Amino acid sequence: ITDESVQAYGPAGDAYLHSGMYTFELGDADNRTPVQARFSYVWQKQGNEWKISHHHSSVRPPTPVSQEEMTKTAQENFKKWNDSLQTKDPKKVAALYSSGELSFLPTVSPAHITDTANTEQYFVNFVLKNPFGTITDESVQAYGPAGDAYLHSGMYTFELGDADNRTPVQARFSYVWQKVGGEWKISHHHSSVRPPVPVSAEEWTSLAQ
Repeated sequence: ITDESVQAYGPAGDAYLHSGMYTFELGDADNRTPVQARFSYVWQKQGNEWKISHHHSSVRPPTPVSQEEMTKTAQENFKKWNDSLQTKDPKKVAALYSSGELSFLPTVSPAHITDTANTEQYFVNFVLKNPFGTITDESVQAYGPAGDAYLHSGMYTFELGDADNRTPVQARFSYVWQKVGGEWKISHHHSSVRPPVPVSAEEWTSLAQ
């Protein structure tokens, strides 16, 4: 028991409610799993013995994840993805993508990729460009009370090319990350080159003169 309260019923205290929080450890001795839960017992005296007349137990709902925590997780996962690009190993990059349901719309491919094999194939060529991404604007939206999925979207700039001849490319991104078996995986990734800023009427007039 980690938290509790007791309410007595009747002048002789022949019944009481015992409620609160408890943690159960389940599983084999070398692989115990703690489960936090809530409990309500009503005990009543029957003859001279205490008997449970009501018992309600429920798994404790997860504590809602704060926006600050979710943003930190999103930034850590982006760094993990960006670091995997630096290894130039397409298998390591593709391993961050879901092997189940996947929707991947890459920056420089016309394909809609929905499987691991084609994800890996895309990165075979992309990692050769020596890409390094820097987020310049972002927002994070968490899904579900436990924050087991989130949308991370915004703008990033990639530097591509050899060390002595880097080319910056501004792009837009949308990632959906989901927890799969306790690990964060990308279930959706859409990246596109940022459209040029429209030329204003004043600028057109200036160019025409």
